[in-house]
Amino acid sequence: MARITDANMVYAGTEPKFSVELSQLDLIKTLSWYAQNKDNKDAQKWACDFLKKKHKLDVSSVIKGQSPTFGFICRIISNGGSLSAKDQIWLENTITKLKDELNAPKEVVVETQPKVVVPNIQDRIREKASECIGELEGQLDELITSSFSANSAPYAIMHTMEIKGVHTKHISDWFKTKRIEFDDVLHTDDAEVKEGYSNFSKPQLKKIIAWCDQVILDCGKIAGEAVKSRKPRKRKSKTPEQLVAKISVMEEYKELKLKSVPTKDIIGAMQLWVFNTKNRKLGCYHAIDADGLSVKGSSIINFNESKSVQKTLRKPEATMPEIVKGGKVYLRNALDGIRAVESGLTGRLNADIILVRVVK
Repeated sequence: MARITDANMVYAGTEPKFSVELSQLDLIKTLSWYAQNKDNKDAQKWACDFLKKKHKLDVSSVIKGQSPTFGFICRIISNGGSLSAKDQIWLENTITKLKDELNAPKEVVVETQPKVVVPNIQDRIREKASECIGELEGQLDELITSSFSANSAPYAIMHTMEIKGVHTKHISDWFKTKRIEFDDVLHTDDAEVKEGYSNFSKPQLKKIIAWCDQVILDCGKIAGEAVKSRKPRKRKSKTPEQLVAKISVMEEYKELKLKSVPTKDIIGAMQLWVFNTKNRKLGCYHAIDADGLSVKGSSIINFNESKSVQKTLRKPEATMPEIVKGGKVYLRNALDGIRAVESGLTGRLNADIILVRVVK
């Protein structure tokens, strides 16, 4: 029997048979037929039957780890086909690996309670997407059989099957591959490829490509709807202790009998008075709004840069007790009463700085 060159075999119910060596195109189309019409169980049975008959091997205990393609190739050979030299080497290498697995030392099996295998989320996503791809492939088959007169609604099928945004990438990628296949056929100058798809006219090929485009477009629509309907992620708020965890300041300055207030008190404060023991600068941070001051890393944030200033003290031993004990009215004009050059505060804290006072 002559080799198969009719691409319509993908949609037919008859299993392909051969009597000569398969070209690469024949092999691809035949494997496509098996992939769409048969399953893993068929592939495993054919592989076991082939190896038992041709090589006297019982591989039933190790065949589950093999790709269905191996079983389909075994079936092709059983049906009279022969492989190219390159594919034959691949087949022999695979058989050698199976022999090695059979001859490998058997592990001692300890009887345990049967473990229930629960599919993970990615397995469920792939399974759901594969079901939808099968339904859409069936709709394409109906379109081709009816000469594209049947109604086609990929979005309706996906909506009915409750396809979500997480499924659409698998579905879209599948039909992008199919689109490329038919687009290549439409524009190819290869005589063999043209002959293989000769049962399709150019208008029909264009309709198949347009249908694939519609599936891809509908996948994008569903993915977009999923993004719009997704609730924004709620940021977990940190405690004051967590916010100030990286701050390092001077705990006590004995020379002026100063002790730092707890660093957590910075959070939400409207004012923070600081004294740099190294350069004798007294400064005050003013919050920019009602949320008060906060901390990021080891720096003060959310402060008014124009109002938050510092001045150098000539006699800190006279000024600092007033800053510690003075009321809000005194603090309001405390820096204005100091005769020194004013400079802005940077927000950075370090081990030379005492946190003198906070005002909530």
